[in-house]
Amino acid sequence: MAETIGLVQRLTVVSNTLTCTWIGPTPNNTALLTVTNDSSAADTAFAANLVQTLAAAATNYRAVAAIHGDNDSKITSVRVDPV
Repeated sequence: MAETIGLVQRLTVVSNTLTCTWIGPTPNNTALLTVTNDSSAADTAFAANLVQTLAAAATNYRAVAAIHGDNDSKITSVRVDPV
């Protein structure tokens, strides 16, 4: 598993099954990662929690660690370290 660390520079809800987020130290130096779900109740709830965590981190200027696959951009978990 890979880990991308930085500020949430941008968060865009594309559809009810896809959200894109740009994470990195500056707006010009980011990685594009995604949060997706398969529309099942459990997967939708989990994805919504990830998006809410990313949104809270963005509005509070907190760095996150987004965990995703080595060869893909799908976020599987998000960690917000304590200050």
